[in-house]
Amino acid sequence: MAVVAAGVLTGSTPNVTGLDVPEPPSDPNTLVLQLHLWRSMSGPPALAELPEFSLYGGGRVIVGNGWDGSLHRAREFTLSPERYRQIYRLAHAAGLARPRHLPEPGETTDGTMLVAELRSAGHLHTTTVISLGRGHETGPRRRVAEFRRTVRQLALATDPARTTDYRPDLVALLASAGWHGDVRRTAEWQWTDGDPLAGVRTDLGECTTRGGPALPGIEALGRGTPLGTQWRSGAERSGFVVLVRPLLPDEKGCADLNLRRERK
Repeated sequence: MAVVAAGVLTGSTPNVTGLDVPEPPSDPNTLVLQLHLWRSMSGPPALAELPEFSLYGGGRVIVGNGWDGSLHRAREFTLSPERYRQIYRLAHAAGLARPRHLPEPGETTDGTMLVAELRSAGHLHTTTVISLGRGHETGPRRRVAEFRRTVRQLALATDPARTTDYRPDLVALLASAGWHGDVRRTAEWQWTDGDPLAGVRTDLGECTTRGGPALPGIEALGRGTPLGTQWRSGAERSGFVVLVRPLLPDEKGCADLNLRRERK
């Protein structure tokens, strides 16, 4: 896989002889490949960050770009048709075209879970890998690890001048009571745009969405609010934080933010 990874980055055709790989999707709103590393014992900002790599039809890539206040930013770029097909075929070579769960060989009480999703022949398959990279990887775990390194190198190697700001149609407001992290708390602020604690309960917190004419104001509010700001909404609701996270093209609402452990 290391040789294959080098081939991807230099533009050569990967060796996937014997694999029956379908043509990748072309719709830029169709999720094709996603890598998301979930860390245990994470605070609200880490949980709300975008997946480390999201690939859509036609080679559209969206990656997180850090926090601007309480607003999570994202950038996007488009792979060349050749590079897009290479990554797609490498994902199949890594064994991601069927759902599986790869536990850690030894015991662990605190680790990570990599969730890798690949759309193949019209189905989105999910692979989960527990505590990837904590030891010497072999077999299927090694193939997934090598593939992830290839994808990360590809994203980092992209010329920043070729990327643009990702402009979502919707953002999610994610509200969590209290704060679980080392970010300095600030003074309480008055929340005026509805009650964010009256949303849909998700793995990332209470969720409501905003779009259309309200979107610029919500994004400006997020940028102007330091991480850890304590909000209040009425006399009975205080001491919660609100994070603004863009929804990806395949995310239509709050329910899509829940952790996806297996999808056939």
